[in-house]
Amino acid sequence: MAILLTALAISCADHDITEPESNCERADGTPRLYPCEFEIVKAEFAKGLTINDIFATITPQNPDVVLPMQFAWYRFSQNPNTIDITFKIKLYVKRIANASVHASSGYILDKPTGWPSTIASLYSTAFFPPLHPQVPIELLSLPLGETTVVISDAAYHIMVEYLPPLNTPVYTKFTGNVLYAFHNIETTKVLTAAPYDYSLGVDASEAHIVINPAITE
Repeated sequence: MAILLTALAISCADHDITEPESNCERADGTPRLYPCEFEIVKAEFAKGLTINDIFATITPQNPDVVLPMQFAWYRFSQNPNTIDITFKIKLYVKRIANASVHASSGYILDKPTGWPSTIASLYSTAFFPPLHPQVPIELLSLPLGETTVVISDAAYHIMVEYLPPLNTPVYTKFTGNVLYAFHNIETTKVLTAAPYDYSLGVDASEAHIVINPAITE
């Protein structure tokens, strides 16, 4: 499994923007108890390890993306029926509200794996912090209205099928990083405890984005 790498860079393009705190909705459409601290403005996929050579961009409103395996920075196949690939991804995270709960334990980027159509509904807060690897992120010092770039990995395990008569490979079945969620650890602890009992990770997160990739050669 590829090692997760993360980096931060502050963008001053919207340095002078200040916005009032605004609430956000849970998955069922009801208001979240606290305002979401962040929004993920967009996510970009880079060619190989060349971070600034971007081949695809998604937004929360447009999550569909084609990921050619030739642009992965890591590719490994144990047998003809499976392929593991990893891309570099840049997440543009904007602070839209100050923390309602002091982030004394910091922030994490959580990356549960699964399938786009079900990942949000299956992303549970039953165990928090999560048992699968998560990445500490320095967001405490990010001012209101500014944007930071978080560089991470998007890894996928692909099941290869071969269609007759020419044994053409298709890559429609896969699992991997289709959800990225940023958590203020202390806020999530409050929301998942009684009397609030938030059970979905997307509701407890400060921002999240779902990716709907199509893998090609």
